[in-house]
Amino acid sequence: MRIRQHVNPLKSNFLEIDLPPLALPEGRKIEVELGSGEAFFLMERAAAEPERHYLGVEIRREVAAAANVECARRGLTNVECVFANMSVDLPRLFGPGRINRFHLNFPDPYFKSAQHKRRVIAPGLFLELHRALEDGGEVHVATDIFDLGLEAMAALEGYPPRFANTAAPWTFLRQSPFAARSRRERQCEDEATRIWRLAYRKLA
Repeated sequence: MRIRQHVNPLKSNFLEIDLPPLALPEGRKIEVELGSGEAFFLMERAAAEPERHYLGVEIRREVAAAANVECARRGLTNVECVFANMSVDLPRLFGPGRINRFHLNFPDPYFKSAQHKRRVIAPGLFLELHRALEDGGEVHVATDIFDLGLEAMAALEGYPPRFANTAAPWTFLRQSPFAARSRRERQCEDEATRIWRLAYRKLA
């Protein structure tokens, strides 16, 4: 079966996804990767901190399903992936203040100017993440495209201030605070491609 590497989140069939009820466990920190792909990053996070619950949001149905099969094979009951469109579905997935940490690992692979409208890195997305995060909750972004890193930084550093840069204002992280690596991150490291990292904390 051929797996699509990228899809257009603005296509009509991705704007009205029939989402099943999402039951997040009470009393556990919830960590979410948006655009989770094969969920390798979340599986490694679960091995490092098994007391948390990990959720992947993936717009390719077949990829989300395959990730759930692999999680079951590994016995990772605290990792799950859902088929959803982060551009429109986050309000239906998460109540206010429910999430402890969001990850955006290598988002928006749209390089042509005509495709930029498909990008999810925008102030509107971070407003939605702010709503879903608990006070002090975190947003982590990793990208190998410098301009995208700057766009994310500009959105997160916007006024009025809603997030605090954990390094310093307008500063990238020197290294990842996590040992887990996504497939794309391992590829970048193998190719000696620089990764631009951001970490922000929600202001109360």
